[in-house]
Amino acid sequence: MTSPRVCLAENLAVGPDGKLRLAPWSRPRNVADVVASSGGDTTKLLETITLPGRLLIDKQLQWTNDTPVRHDVRLEITRRWRRWITSNPNAIQFRDRWSSAITEDGTTIPVMPEEPLTSDILNGQTGSASDIGTNSVAEPNPGKYWHWWGTNTTEEWLGPLEPGDTLRVWYRQYVWTPPPFSDNANKNAPAHEAEAGYVRLTLIAHPQQGNTVVG
Repeated sequence: MTSPRVCLAENLAVGPDGKLRLAPWSRPRNVADVVASSGGDTTKLLETITLPGRLLIDKQLQWTNDTPVRHDVRLEITRRWRRWITSNPNAIQFRDRWSSAITEDGTTIPVMPEEPLTSDILNGQTGSASDIGTNSVAEPNPGKYWHWWGTNTTEEWLGPLEPGDTLRVWYRQYVWTPPPFSDNANKNAPAHEAEAGYVRLTLIAHPQQGNTVVG
């Protein structure tokens, strides 16, 4: 005697005990969640006027849709608070960007995201400068600018991902000193610091509803 075959709605599954239950993919869930630390924080930031600048964070992550239903994915970028010090009249700016690519199920060659921040295209930037002038012999007046920028989150929707598709994300963050850069800032006592700490990257998978029957 063969067991009967029953079609299930996309949000249902049969567990190893043979009982009907909600499928694990029936609700939004974290499928990737990583913290990437900055490897370039410094209390002695030197002149860095060539873009993209000094690399702080470089992280890649991915998720393969191992469910029988199509998903959209929300990427969340949470930047820890950032701190910097600039000396009159110089500037400091943090820049970041992420890119993504989807490889379809059955494709033998994986599709990779493009390298972030190889151009002026970016997702976020923050920074500051101070300019309180010079003295009678054109030396910058003494002055330093302290700044703290709070934790913030940016999100982007990616997809859709069909069953078996793989999503890859590549994130990078840099810091640079936009020109012109004065080597005698703060009246010949320059001090420049830059601290990003870390970034948290999260992929949250959201199942699409009403388009699948699991046999």
